[in-house]
Amino acid sequence: MRDRIEINLSQPIPATFGISQRSLDARTTIISVEGELDLATAPSLKQMLVDSLHAGNSRLVVDLSLVNFMDSTALSVLVGVTRRLSADARLAIVCTRLNVLRIFEFSGLDGAFAIFPTLDEALAYARGHAAWAS
Repeated sequence: MRDRIEINLSQPIPATFGISQRSLDARTTIISVEGELDLATAPSLKQMLVDSLHAGNSRLVVDLSLVNFMDSTALSVLVGVTRRLSADARLAIVCTRLNVLRIFEFSGLDGAFAIFPTLDEALAYARGHAAWAS
C-alpha cells in the first residue's frame, strides 16, 4: 500500500527568491536579484529601487545574473524606475541569461536599457566612465 500525498494548490509553492543591496559609495548602489522575478517578487525590486533613489543614489546597477525567470511585471518595474531617473542619473542592468535577455528583446525594450554581461561593465557605465559615455 502506498502513502497518499496531498497537495494543497491554494497555497503557492515557494520559489527561491532573494534580493540584496550593496552601496559602493554615496551615489552608487548595486541591487542583486536571485531566482524568479515575477508578479509576486517584482514589488520588492521596485521598493528597493525607489528607496535607493530617495536616498540619493543616482548610479544604480541591477544585477539580474542570477535571475532564472522574469516576466512583464518586472520589466514594468524597470521601465517605471527609469522614468523616475533625473537627468544625471544612470541605471545599468547586468544580465547573462538568454531567457531573461529575450524578455527585453521580445518587448522591444532591449535598446531602452543599458544591459551588460558583467558587473564591471555595468558599474563603469553607471559611474559614467569615458569608455561608456558615448
